[in-house]
Amino acid sequence: MTSFGPSISRISCLGPRSLFQTCSKVDSLAARLAQQYPRPFSNASRCSWREIRTLNRIPPAQIPYTVRGQFRAYAEARDIITEYEDLPEDYEPRSGLPFRHKPLSQDEATSIFGKGVTAAVANRVLRALHGQRVAGTLQDPDSIRWAPFEKKLMDTGLQWLRDNVEVDEITNAGLRAEDEMRDMEENILEDAERIGIWKPNSGTPEGSSPYEKGVLETIREENKKAFEEEEEQKKNQADEIRESSPNHSWELQTQTPGSSQVELRRPGENPRLKYYLERAYDTAPEAPPEWSNFRRLAPSGLVVLGTLVGCWALSTFYEPPKNSKRMYPDIPPAAATLLTILAANTLVFCLWRFPPAYRLLNQHFIMLPGYPYPFSMIGNIFSHKAFYHLFLNMAVVYFVGTRLHDEIGRGNFLAVYLGSGVLASYASLSYFVLTKNFVSSSLGASGALCGIVACYLTINSSETVRFFGVFPPPDWPSVSSLGLLSLLIFVESMSVWRKAKSTQSIDHWSHMGGYATGIGAGVALNVRYNQRKNGERELQRAEKRNNMSIEDRIKSK
Repeated sequence: MTSFGPSISRISCLGPRSLFQTCSKVDSLAARLAQQYPRPFSNASRCSWREIRTLNRIPPAQIPYTVRGQFRAYAEARDIITEYEDLPEDYEPRSGLPFRHKPLSQDEATSIFGKGVTAAVANRVLRALHGQRVAGTLQDPDSIRWAPFEKKLMDTGLQWLRDNVEVDEITNAGLRAEDEMRDMEENILEDAERIGIWKPNSGTPEGSSPYEKGVLETIREENKKAFEEEEEQKKNQADEIRESSPNHSWELQTQTPGSSQVELRRPGENPRLKYYLERAYDTAPEAPPEWSNFRRLAPSGLVVLGTLVGCWALSTFYEPPKNSKRMYPDIPPAAATLLTILAANTLVFCLWRFPPAYRLLNQHFIMLPGYPYPFSMIGNIFSHKAFYHLFLNMAVVYFVGTRLHDEIGRGNFLAVYLGSGVLASYASLSYFVLTKNFVSSSLGASGALCGIVACYLTINSSETVRFFGVFPPPDWPSVSSLGLLSLLIFVESMSVWRKAKSTQSIDHWSHMGGYATGIGAGVALNVRYNQRKNGERELQRAEKRNNMSIEDRIKSK
């Protein structure tokens, strides 16, 4: 399982007015890009941000926020990256960048964020925020998606970083915007060349015309020069109006020749997107309410208990249909069951990219310890936000699940999968609530995955393990199923012990809950299987005695 919450709209940290005040002329490329690519953060300028850095002409009143020039305690070393040009090629937004040599201790984390925030969470948040400041993606939703309830934590950490680690956020954002504009312009030229409407070095080279400059060409150049002077005068007048109206520094409208009026507005101002985001934010308060542990755990515990009762009924009373009455008789039952689970997980993964579904997903498809929704104990089992997370989980679920399904049947398999998932979610919720860690969240099928793996290895505890039927080779030392299960639990236990010292966002307690549930289910299924076998033997013996003659019965005694 992984942490972090739903996506938010991309909001540029670059003030367009300050940019255009410094530049000599607005390039018409901005209008073309605004028409072809509906990305409201895109704008263009004749002067580059690398030139703007030396000009220092942006009025302080036009900057959305000020970067203080006071002494920073932790940004003096060379290996603390603070400039966009020094950003490493292997930079990952989720991992962030080091903001100091030594991670925060628990006392320092408490002094910054208050009680309830562990040192691991504090260091992970500060690393991610520092990386966004350097990369110029401080509020970029494609970088890191923060949950609504994490906004207060993010604001506190960002303020601490601005007070202690000096980073020129405006310049870094401008450099990144310049790189994005360069990439987009190259894409436009490549598309134009590909479809044949433009060719490199096409037309007559300048100065190679066999004709002298005509009267019409002279008039055209004079008109163009007069038009440019008029546009420059209008721009200067607009700058004066903007300086006298600082409250409207984010509004920008430009008129380009041969095109309609184009508005480059601040990202995130799409009314429909803002509406869906506000509805998603309303699902949880900014700060966790002052509830008791019982108030947070009891409703979810009732849902888990009801789910376990349903799993028991499914395991006990389910009878597989005849092959002639199945919806897809040509597909093996195990494949049909697992493909349905994969389809459900893929559907929820796609809904995370659909803004109208944000509110539903925040309520019932992600586990929030600070404000838990009871049915999220079930929904988060089928919820993934990252593709690699979905792919890895579903690959293991299908590989192990089909084998377990063939051995125990559909009813038992679904009972193990759902039971392991809800108990793993509840174990994770209990840990976060009891440790007062309310700034975390969890989702994913990892708990259910660990449950079916543990159940399969428990049922076949006396067998040796061979991956894909070929590894390890027969002449190599074999590994028993019980030994592999013990190794998995040992590695997970070590991860739980070391979690406080790491910045990983893996829900190890959910994995431990899944392993425990899978082992219990495997033992119960083995007991039931042995009881059934003993009952069948007794029945065969009774039938045999009934068919024996009186003389044979006396002899058998």
